[in-house]
Amino acid sequence: MFKQMPAAAGVGGAEVDTELFTPGARPGGVIDGVVRLRGGRIDQAVGQVAVEFVTRVEREYADGEERVADHGFGRIPVTGPFTLLAGTVAEFRFGAPVPHETPITFFDGHHLPGAAVALRTTVDIHGGVDARDTDPIGIGALPAQHVVLDAVRRMGFALLRTDVEAGRIARTPQQLPFYQEIEFGRSPHFPRVNQLELTFIATLHGMSVVLEADIEGGWFRDDIDGIGMFWVDYTQLAHRDWTAEVHRVLTELGAVR
Repeated sequence: MFKQMPAAAGVGGAEVDTELFTPGARPGGVIDGVVRLRGGRIDQAVGQVAVEFVTRVEREYADGEERVADHGFGRIPVTGPFTLLAGTVAEFRFGAPVPHETPITFFDGHHLPGAAVALRTTVDIHGGVDARDTDPIGIGALPAQHVVLDAVRRMGFALLRTDVEAGRIARTPQQLPFYQEIEFGRSPHFPRVNQLELTFIATLHGMSVVLEADIEGGWFRDDIDGIGMFWVDYTQLAHRDWTAEVHRVLTELGAVR
């Protein structure tokens, strides 16, 4: 469906449409598609056509207020300056690499509540207002992410929701200015854990797994907010007991008496 772009002279207007050939991918994969521009009643100078990924990011401010805003990342140019002639159609194929740290939206065939990623096309029009076309896409879990998520689930933790937080996590290879948190509720096997949050910082060859546990402190102690992490080497994925690894971290955080 073509979306109308304003014409620089205010007369007529071009239209833009992006068709995705791969509506979903995993981090590190590629989204293929084509951008189509249809000229309006006048010629228009286009500075650049680009595509980027978009997700909703929460940012907490000093006053305690939280705001959610769309955040673009992984931007790539599709084509450089050209003139879109009136009444003509121009097509540009592209392949957009999915950044390794892209939030996942699907796990085990199900949508993760609260997760959303889209591909946004931006057309820079000289003398006019930039035009945008946004298409939702699905981001599936990497095999390593699936294994760790399944280990946490088999330990009795109930998957609740996910969100994306602005900020950085120390001692990880994080590149993007935000990270995804996947939240789990209580497990009958770990009664001291009120809530468990899981974050993946994925790279080409492996990923950091960050566990944040809200642990009951007991009658005379405050609750503990513990953070632990471990590294997953993709080449060793099938050779380690990841349930035991998660259990080890929770034990170190004081979740097990």
